[in-house]
Amino acid sequence: MKSIHIRAVGSPTESWQSEAISMYLTRLKPYAKVELIEISEGNQGSAKPDAHKTRTREAESLIKGQPKDSFIIALDETGTNLDSITFSKKLDTWSESGRSLVFLIGGSWGLDPELRSQANAIISLGKQTLPHQLARIVLLEQLYRAETISRGKEYHK
Repeated sequence: MKSIHIRAVGSPTESWQSEAISMYLTRLKPYAKVELIEISEGNQGSAKPDAHKTRTREAESLIKGQPKDSFIIALDETGTNLDSITFSKKLDTWSESGRSLVFLIGGSWGLDPELRSQANAIISLGKQTLPHQLARIVLLEQLYRAETISRGKEYHK
């Protein structure tokens, strides 16, 4: 069973977001052990935050407590855009050695460039810019879809 850790900046702001996250976490239970860690935004309540300092603070929190020897996947708009079948195959390959998979989702300023450079893979969920709360829902859905593809289930069609 895959071990997947999603480390994301911020928390859901709407009840439907929490419901969607909960639904996909429940759907994923038979296929993978998924842990969602939500960290505080790094702007520290500033009305005009410094983007560099914010990303740096968030990066420190995102990397803190990651499982050792994990395979790090950064979500970034500049990353590789994968269709669902390719994503499913990549997940299987990345987790073959038993390594934990860690997905990093930055805040509204994105991921710190240093953190992106340390990632084993950088992927994009598409060319559109997504709010970071929505990105985790899309990621969870794609993880569920990938697991059903890998097992030949009907969900993907």
